[in-house]
Amino acid sequence: MTAVRIINWIARITGIITLLLGLTFWVTSINSIPGIHMLVGITFTLSFLILSIIMVFSSGVRLLGVIGIVYALIIPVFGVIQAGLLVGDLHWLIRLAHMLVGIGAMLVIQTIYTRYGHLKQPAQQTAAAS
Repeated sequence: MTAVRIINWIARITGIITLLLGLTFWVTSINSIPGIHMLVGITFTLSFLILSIIMVFSSGVRLLGVIGIVYALIIPVFGVIQAGLLVGDLHWLIRLAHMLVGIGAMLVIQTIYTRYGHLKQPAQQTAAAS
């Protein structure tokens, strides 16, 4: 449970930092931000992937683990190809979609962690009572 908690916090923190960096780049167009955004985004995606892999091996959250693995593989692909999609005046739609995919990933991470916590809570209470 401790490793899952640590990975969850890494995913939360890097997800928020990635979101803030992306929004900052979108608003200001500072050229040094995308590299940092991608580095933190990779950390976010890897922590999401590791958390999802752990969930595949935990009973009760296997389906969420598989969904998380698929989602974690989609995130970097969409991030890399987004620059070439819908270039021009409507590119903001792709940026918005990219942001929503990232926020969706944060929601899936929180859902996985909450479900895992509810499943492990009775086991912890039983162990504490012994």
